[in-house]
Amino acid sequence: MRKWMCRLLLTSCCIFSFAAVAAEDIALTLADLMGGKQQYNLLNHQVLNKMIRQQPELARYQSVVMAWSDECLTWERMRVELARTYRSHFSEREMHDMLLFFRTASGQKYLRYAPLLKDETVLIGQRMAHEYQPRLLEMLQQAKQKSQSSH
Repeated sequence: MRKWMCRLLLTSCCIFSFAAVAAEDIALTLADLMGGKQQYNLLNHQVLNKMIRQQPELARYQSVVMAWSDECLTWERMRVELARTYRSHFSEREMHDMLLFFRTASGQKYLRYAPLLKDETVLIGQRMAHEYQPRLLEMLQQAKQKSQSSH
């Protein structure tokens, strides 16, 4: 009986550790697929260049800022953080499903267009808010009048 319990415990530990490794591998693969080292490095340099443009005193230290980035803001570190984030929001099954989708041509196209779609969504929202701004002003005026008449 004791031998059987030890085997069961050992088997359970192996299964759980395998599942944890599998989830880790899926999350890291998802980070590679969705974040992508090349895309991260490009975005990182764009952000750093913008930071330097906004703080002109950094311009003369651009090489120091870039060296700091190369040392501290690496894809390897970002990849682990992204994987941790994916694991906190998605189950292993969901990550697996995402991997299947993002490995397709449609999934790759979505990843390429996602930033543009996000930007366009913001622009559409701004345009709609601007378009209906007269209605907001009308509603605010009505609320103001109602508030004043009740006092």
